[in-house]
Amino acid sequence: MTDMRRPIEQRIRELEERRKALQARLDKQERAQATRRKILLGSFLLEQLQRNDQTRHHAELRQWLAKELPAFLTRDADLALFADIVESASIQAGQDDSDDSDQR
Repeated sequence: MTDMRRPIEQRIRELEERRKALQARLDKQERAQATRRKILLGSFLLEQLQRNDQTRHHAELRQWLAKELPAFLTRDADLALFADIVESASIQAGQDDSDDSDQR
């Protein structure tokens, strides 16, 4: 009976190893898809920001990013990469505020 048990235990180990390998492949594929989504979304946002668009949505996007990015980016080097977005939106917001006060 022990002779029969050994091949079954070995087969279980082999199947478990195969399951782990397949799970690792799936995890790798999911990470790659998540990275691709982040890259595409980032590219889209940067393209939108680079347009000289004067629409309300464009200004709101810049203002939102200027407000949210500093809290999201914890490393100074990362924040420096987006300094142009954060600073230009802050400047624009200040101009909008002064424009509003001029109209009163």
